[in-house]
Amino acid sequence: MELLIQEAGKCVNCGFCESVCPTLPASSFIASIGARGRVDIAKFVYKNGTVIDPSTSFYSCVDCYACVAVCPAGVNAGKVSEIGRQIVAKSGNAPEVAKMIVQITMLYKNPLAVREMCAKWATGIDFDKSSTILYTGNMYQLMAYLKSFSRVRKMIGSYDAKFARLIRERPSLIRALSRMYDRKMMDQMSIYLRNIVNALKKAGIKFGYLGEEEPYPGTFIYDLGFMDDFVSYAQYVSNLFREHGVERIITVDPHTYELLKYIYPRYVKFDFDVVYYLELIEPKKLEGRYAVHTPCHFSRYFDFTSFISKFIDVSPDTGQTKCCGGPDELLFPQISENISQRRFSELKAEGLPIITACPICYANLAKDDTVYDISALI
Repeated sequence: MELLIQEAGKCVNCGFCESVCPTLPASSFIASIGARGRVDIAKFVYKNGTVIDPSTSFYSCVDCYACVAVCPAGVNAGKVSEIGRQIVAKSGNAPEVAKMIVQITMLYKNPLAVREMCAKWATGIDFDKSSTILYTGNMYQLMAYLKSFSRVRKMIGSYDAKFARLIRERPSLIRALSRMYDRKMMDQMSIYLRNIVNALKKAGIKFGYLGEEEPYPGTFIYDLGFMDDFVSYAQYVSNLFREHGVERIITVDPHTYELLKYIYPRYVKFDFDVVYYLELIEPKKLEGRYAVHTPCHFSRYFDFTSFISKFIDVSPDTGQTKCCGGPDELLFPQISENISQRRFSELKAEGLPIITACPICYANLAKDDTVYDISALI
């Protein structure tokens, strides 16, 4: 609670944050599903010691941190939402779907129990015996399953809480989803991962791969606020890397990069060298100009637009960070779709090929064949 008021208590209620919050217009301007509304609710929670209905507000925040860039008082409504979700999760009032995802991840080390399937992209690739590993975190591969999972939830509508409770009671039922995935998305993501492998090999990098033993990094557990479970899970992942003699970890997406490099070390002993794969590849400027969608979780730590401009010519109008809507797809699929459609339209208006560097962003923005993962170019 103290952390909540430290962040929310700085708010002067000016409303500047609402001008950039992507979930506010995507929800038809429901006040509680906007940055200022979240901060106001946080103040209420703190003053009254009451945890409000978690199906709105804190859980609908996409954690893009766009709000803090315009706030004169330096309030980060995204951070407020993160703390709020932790309080809600600890109270036991988290949405049923959130509880289900965390339970499945803890049990199967993958949020949809498809850990083994997530290794099939690497069939036939010769990896090295090395203390350096390529760690996909299952992130690219999971996008094909999450799309199907979202469609199932839309079909069952208001019964999704009952569906989630049923899965929690019989976790093995989740394995039925291993046969339900978007084949086109899976094939495309496999190509992107193989592109990354080829680029690293051409750069002379030696690395191994854990294959079917590779676990999901626990992003959902952290994002949904289940901190006790997250610490336990992070310790499991850390121990697994040590058992395999890992010293350096090559990540391929912004969420896993952030989690391993900046968040894991706060909670467990995690002294591995964590790098993003493009850091290991010598920049070679490619021809053509591109509209770049900057991943939120990269922009928190470095100027991704400047970094990527070493490889491609970036349109100056699209370098700013705006959310793709991906973080809301699990619990608020319609809000997610509204955000992604708006962002796609902004990028499309540039009249240029659209480049992403995040599998979640790609899955949400790939509405036609002009959208590519950066690995398709390098």
